Amino acid sequence: MRLFLTDSDFNAGGLPRPGIPFLCDRDMELVDAPNRYLRYVALVRGRSRAPATWRTYGDHLLEFFAFLEDNALTWTHVTIDIMAAWRDAMLERRCSHNTVNQRMRGIQAFYRWAERQGLVTTVPFSTQDMRVAKPMLFLGQLDAAGGRVQANELTLRTIGPPPQFLHLDKAIRFLDALTPARVRLMGYLMLLTGMRREEVVGLDYRVLSNPAGHAPGRALPMVLDGRTTPTKGSKERVVMIPFDLAVALMDYCAFERHSLQQQFAHQYGCETTRLFLSKRGEELSVKSLNRAFAEAARRTGIACHPHLLRHTFGTYELLRMQRTRGESQALLWVRDRMGHSSITTTERYVHSADLIRHDAVDGYQQDLCEALRHGHPPVQT
Repeated sequence: MRLFLTDSDFNAGGLPRPGIPFLCDRDMELVDAPNRYLRYVALVRGRSRAPATWRTYGDHLLEFFAFLEDNALTWTHVTIDIMAAWRDAMLERRCSHNTVNQRMRGIQAFYRWAERQGLVTTVPFSTQDMRVAKPMLFLGQLDAAGGRVQANELTLRTIGPPPQFLHLDKAIRFLDALTPARVRLMGYLMLLTGMRREEVVGLDYRVLSNPAGHAPGRALPMVLDGRTTPTKGSKERVVMIPFDLAVALMDYCAFERHSLQQQFAHQYGCETTRLFLSKRGEELSVKSLNRAFAEAARRTGIACHPHLLRHTFGTYELLRMQRTRGESQALLWVRDRMGHSSITTTERYVHSADLIRHDAVDGYQQDLCEALRHGHPPVQT
């Protein structure tokens, strides 16, 4: 079983539709039902508009249908016992509980769709009634469910650990080792704003905030629009750019990017709006960013990947905002800056923040901006 993605030659509804996953079996024959479902997810279902989300659905189906293929099983005759065997097989391969649960929920959604389409008459899942703790909201007294939800009995218990993060001295030493300078700038962008690596790699230069006329020391808002920047779920949000970072980004855009853009235009006969380009003038990829981080980790001995910088921002920013706004408002602030869909996700940073020495937080942005300007870690934590 293999997973492929459509290219720009694939059309649906008269429009090119690249990036839609589809499955082929070991004989390279298309697998009808999961492919129909993936087209539904990509083309019809309004809640899943991002290609990265489509790929996640495809990966879940690949894992499940590969298990069926290896065991000569037919998806229309799967029982709950077979689903439990698939779950246990993933555990034997040391997949995390979160990974297993995500895949189980993904396949449950596929079977619910298949049931609505009349492809199966029953689904191989069983649910149980569970009580969940949740805050009382407006008109919460009218909650007919009484705080109870239907949970899939096959899913595993998970206890989410607090997000890992880097102390600032290590984060600055790591960023100082990133090369070339534009990749180092991308690292500071993640650490100072909490942007995801996909957002930084795909950032459109037209959304940059111009620091001209603004007072030094003040942060500038930058709007990430899902139509131009690959935000999660294509949701719009605002991130705050420290003044020194805004200056560094504009300097890069005005000088280095100008010559890289000329190389891109020479190669492809058109312009690109991507902010960050390679030394050959090509649009950077997430893989190239990951490789740069892996090389810096090898040189410094500091284990760091791009998402760790996002966690570091969330941890320090939450603690900084708690000083002036209190925990509730600080959580809302960080949630909005990081683009979390649920405050529960943001709350995980509370436990990480407890591990930081509080007197090292007040000026953390100034310390990072100083390192950005001079390339040397000015703080010890």
